[in-house]
Amino acid sequence: MSIDKPRETDTAPGLPGKVSRGEARLAALGAHLVAQRLVADLASNGLVVRNPEARGCCADNPTLADTITCSPRAEDEGRLWFFTSAGEPISDASQITEALVWVKGHLAPRPEHAWSQWGVSR
Repeated sequence: MSIDKPRETDTAPGLPGKVSRGEARLAALGAHLVAQRLVADLASNGLVVRNPEARGCCADNPTLADTITCSPRAEDEGRLWFFTSAGEPISDASQITEALVWVKGHLAPRPEHAWSQWGVSR
């Protein structure tokens, strides 16, 4: 590790315990999402985000939700990125506003007919 380019996986300065930079970025994103009236819970597998005002697909998923992760992206020289639970890249993890806008759109309420595009009948 060089002084001018620290590893993204090093412990974030000023945070208690062994919080990785990825976890710190997920926590920051979660705080911004909560301020936008979404529900965000930091779990061991990522940031679980729910929109309580958007109906989910079924009884098992009553509200729209996704689990956001943060990990290095090889295509961007190993910089930290946010990803969906399906592995779709969202944004560079330093771009909290960009990620916030993307997640809000991803979890926005959908018209009833929109579910048919995924083969879900409600």
